[in-house]
Amino acid sequence: MKRILIVAAAAASLAAPAFAQMEVTCGDYSIMDNAAQMETIAAIESETSQMATAENLTADAIHEKLAADCKDQVDVLVIDVVKGYMN
Repeated sequence: MKRILIVAAAAASLAAPAFAQMEVTCGDYSIMDNAAQMETIAAIESETSQMATAENLTADAIHEKLAADCKDQVDVLVIDVVKGYMN
């Protein structure tokens, strides 16, 4: 039983970075350097490409939308901004 709990905890810790990436707010995104912004956009692009939608956004489109919409919404998650365009 103890071994199962340890394995489950280890598996959860490996999955944590993927979910943590989506916890980025617009305020966080706006103060990131270009490399960190591109890493965030790549994670968003990867997540949204797995969703069933007629319109898959490119990295450039995601960057443009975040640059435009994050100015007035610093507490909103970037993934929510992007998903708002997809609905």
